[in-house]
Amino acid sequence: MKESERLEQLESLMLVGRGHELQSFAAILGDETFSHKIINVYGTAGIGKSFLLDEFGRQARMAGACPITIDCEHLVKTPEAFCRAILQVLDRSAANASSTTSADIAEQCIRTLNGSSPGRIVLFIDVYEQLAAMDHWLRDYFLKQLNRSILIVIAGRHTLSEAWFVSPVWRQFIHRMPLTELDFQSVERYAGCSSISDNERIQQIWRHSKGHPLTMSLVTYISQQLDMNETNTPLEDYGSLPYIVNQWLREVPDDSQRTLVETAALLRFFNQESLSFVMDRDIALSEFHQLIRCSFVRKVDNGWTVHALMRELINRELMSRSPGLFEDRRTRVLLYYYDKLLHASNPLAVEQEATELLYVIGDAALRAFIHWFDMSPSRFNHVGKADKGEMEAYMQRRHSEAKDIRIELNDPHTNRCFDISITAEESGYTLRDLKLDALIALDCDVFWTMKDASGAMIGLAVIIPINRRTLPYLQQSMRSAPFFNSLTPEQTKAMAVPETSRSGWFIETIDTLDFGDPMQQAATGHLLYAMMLTGELIVESPAPFPYFIMAHESLGFERVQHATHDGYDGVTPTPTFVFNWKGEQFIHHIHQILNQTELGRKLLSTKVAEEEPARHAVLPMVDPILAHPDLTPREKDVAKLLEQGLTNAEIASELYVSEITVKKHMTSMLGKLNASNRTQLLKKLLEPSL
Repeated sequence: MKESERLEQLESLMLVGRGHELQSFAAILGDETFSHKIINVYGTAGIGKSFLLDEFGRQARMAGACPITIDCEHLVKTPEAFCRAILQVLDRSAANASSTTSADIAEQCIRTLNGSSPGRIVLFIDVYEQLAAMDHWLRDYFLKQLNRSILIVIAGRHTLSEAWFVSPVWRQFIHRMPLTELDFQSVERYAGCSSISDNERIQQIWRHSKGHPLTMSLVTYISQQLDMNETNTPLEDYGSLPYIVNQWLREVPDDSQRTLVETAALLRFFNQESLSFVMDRDIALSEFHQLIRCSFVRKVDNGWTVHALMRELINRELMSRSPGLFEDRRTRVLLYYYDKLLHASNPLAVEQEATELLYVIGDAALRAFIHWFDMSPSRFNHVGKADKGEMEAYMQRRHSEAKDIRIELNDPHTNRCFDISITAEESGYTLRDLKLDALIALDCDVFWTMKDASGAMIGLAVIIPINRRTLPYLQQSMRSAPFFNSLTPEQTKAMAVPETSRSGWFIETIDTLDFGDPMQQAATGHLLYAMMLTGELIVESPAPFPYFIMAHESLGFERVQHATHDGYDGVTPTPTFVFNWKGEQFIHHIHQILNQTELGRKLLSTKVAEEEPARHAVLPMVDPILAHPDLTPREKDVAKLLEQGLTNAEIASELYVSEITVKKHMTSMLGKLNASNRTQLLKKLLEPSL
């Protein structure tokens, strides 16, 4: 028997308390009438969803089916990236094609899924909460095109949104599979599989874990290492954060191996190459094999990953214990992904490396605005028109309980503090002129809400996909009209994509009950950052507070000329921001974000220092426009499009700015390069700079 087969048998043995779920899956898989198309597995963090999906995959293979797993945590949140990830399994050449459009990739993926296997295909979509921005596309377009024989398993922290069950197309084909804590007999069986038979120790594992699978796993390990008979203290009171980390790290008692684990935890997923780069030394194969055998490390599509809880614990502990070392290693992580992005060989690789780079950059850029390392922030989740009454009640509560707010922000790395005040009247701006009926009529999942532990609504967001259905609304709404009415006919036409697609997003509002509450603040940051990671155009005109303006500018949002309005109060000029990382301008935006943070500036200075010796040895082939020392990043954007032969109007359309703005940049470059016309300007731009 192969080692991999032996390990799979052991993993199956350790999966306890899920017999009913396994029987249900086997029955649905073997149902030749295909009465169920979707299995919705859901439950809280650490409840064992991914572990169960692994076992489902093994059952599917044994039944002759073809399992395909998409781990959404490590996926760019766009339809194209989703389809390419599936094609990587079924048709690698199609997945790597660079000339295929997003729409063509989706159609090719659907055709390949519908005709690729004589056996049944099972598509596993894990960590589905990460795909909230794609929920509408998956529900109303992609999954509808698949053959009935294809079984889809969707796993996430929450049940599928109301829209799935309101739809007569879907509700009859969905089998709900909620996961809850394990019973005592299951915990007892797990302890037995871990060679623990003493009844008192089993009772202590039960008392500490209450049947929560992840906690049970951790407590069982601690029980194997410690004499737990000496204490009845709950696990959370066992000690400080370093204590919990150290107990899990007792699997790797060697100091050098612990350093390897700490480094792996800085990467969302890792392999031998990335660890060697970040640690700046060759990682031996024996070291790497020892690392991936740890119980808190699991295999994923793009390598291996440290369990999310463990990863966060280690990062927090390392940042607290040695902030300088934490920053140095994180700079190496940035450098690794930056180099990978510059040398990416295909579109899927570009998106993957860009996503990882943005995660690391965002961790630095957002740290003064959100408690990024908070272990369990509240989250915004999709809701539908059935929640209209609750949303109206929330808006009324916000109005009646309006109060002056003081927001205190602190960058833990620089100790810089921000003290921002918002009056009671200003705090209501984010919900001003919000017309729920008009938004419901758009019929495209625009509402997101956040609730506290008691189920009370404490946040409301409205995020609108831009397409031909929503454009009429966007051209009339107070927040969006200044931008959409400033577009040229060509730009408007480009925005008017079919209703099953989108050309970008307009964020109507992101509101919370208390802007000064750190947890609500964290949720706002997470939602905004999730939208950024779609890699699509984002347009927003937030309330004109320093708090919002600072946040957007630090994240690389750019002000749009001629889209300013005073709609919030009739007086205060309010800018419109755009965020667009598509195409060749991507690297310029990356540089802008990097320059906003100490970590990013350190990375860029490191790159300059590394490249300096090479300049003296061999003159590198560099783009003279991108390397020009006198041009601003935006002027370089304009110059690159000028190089392609675009007119001012076409450049304005590509960059989503006005033609007047383009002319302003052209005039500036003409002056800087002492050129008298566009032809002479382009000639001077293409001359190698010294």
